[in-house]
Amino acid sequence: MQLEEGFHGAIGVRLVAVATVVLCLAVWLAPAARANGGSTIAQAGGVTLNKPTRGSLYNTNFLSGYSAAFWAVPFTEGDRITIKTEAPEGITPPCQILYMPGTDDSTISGTSPILDPASTTRDGSIDGQRWVATETGYYVLAMTNDDIYLSGPHQCLDAPSESPFTFTVKVSHEGGEESSEQSGGSGNGGGGVGSSGRTHVVKPGQSLWVIAQGLVARRAGIAEIAFEVGRLWRLNAVRIGTGNPDLIFPGQELRLK
Repeated sequence: MQLEEGFHGAIGVRLVAVATVVLCLAVWLAPAARANGGSTIAQAGGVTLNKPTRGSLYNTNFLSGYSAAFWAVPFTEGDRITIKTEAPEGITPPCQILYMPGTDDSTISGTSPILDPASTTRDGSIDGQRWVATETGYYVLAMTNDDIYLSGPHQCLDAPSESPFTFTVKVSHEGGEESSEQSGGSGNGGGGVGSSGRTHVVKPGQSLWVIAQGLVARRAGIAEIAFEVGRLWRLNAVRIGTGNPDLIFPGQELRLK
């Protein structure tokens, strides 16, 4: 009996050890997969504004044989958007396409509505574009070697699959306030959320409840904080995109007003 119990105990320890290793590998691999974007729109990764995101093109025969990788980015009507993409020296960077909200894997095509760029520049291994958002919602950012915009001696047709690149998404709002400067002021608690800013970038560990606490009076009651949470959710449900006010992520930019 003792031998049998010892045997089962050893098996249990081994199973726990194996499960721990698998869990650690999953946690280590998951961010890398998200960082590289999705091979389909359904698998599109998220983007942290004002910080470089790395990626590479998937060879998935996008639009008649081109390669692509996808990210989902929330914008508000009137947002002024800048995306700068950099490839290693001597490597052609991919082109950038912003498909309008509502685009998915079943509707994407060569005639799918896109947000037309206000300007486009390219200098060697650096590509930059600017847009103005015409509606509020989640846009599909496609990085691709489908040469939809640019022409000349350094076209993105030459952008190779599986070659790394980085890009940075920056957003400014009507009136000229930069998103990176609108995360709040001195605040009333709540992790640096001020009542004077128009937007706030979610910090690690913050929830809508914590952010709401920073926007109301220090001695506000539960009902007042709950009302503020509801207001923030109604204002940002599309931007948050999870369908759950309890599920927000660091780096998401929320409107406060």
